[in-house]
Amino acid sequence: DVAAEIIKRIQRDYPDATDDGLRQKVVDNLRVCFIREERGNAWEDEMTMGNHAKHFIVDDIATYIGSQNLYVCDLAEWGVLIDDAEATKKMMEDVWNPMWKYSFEDAPKDMDVHEVMDGLGIDRDGADPSDLDDETRAQMKQAELANAGHGKSDLYADDE
Repeated sequence: DVAAEIIKRIQRDYPDATDDGLRQKVVDNLRVCFIREERGNAWEDEMTMGNHAKHFIVDDIATYIGSQNLYVCDLAEWGVLIDDAEATKKMMEDVWNPMWKYSFEDAPKDMDVHEVMDGLGIDRDGADPSDLDDETRAQMKQAELANAGHGKSDLYADDE
């Protein structure tokens, strides 16, 4: 979904770009993947590692790491912006480059550009929340509370 939203934005900004030209630019320049460590992307119990952080490096001189999404949402987002070339270089050497090696360079590709491009017309916005029935609203509230560690719910009791 992240890659699709980036590509849609490029399409809006460059409406005269051909499909073939855009595909080639994306293949050459866009890198979207799951973050992995040297040992892979699973813990010892084989549960997949999670990482909510977003990490951006701009022109090798500034970096951001935090929770801010690439889309507008009504969430409390936190992050750190480092606008210093030396600090960014150190972060790249110590953290980013080793992680990138295992996440993208040496890993199976997590994003198929052509599959993303072919699916750009898919509506990912979801239903209008004002159209939800009371039962669905109640389930969403239970899930929200459970995710925050509050309340007991049998919402997922049948999911085995």
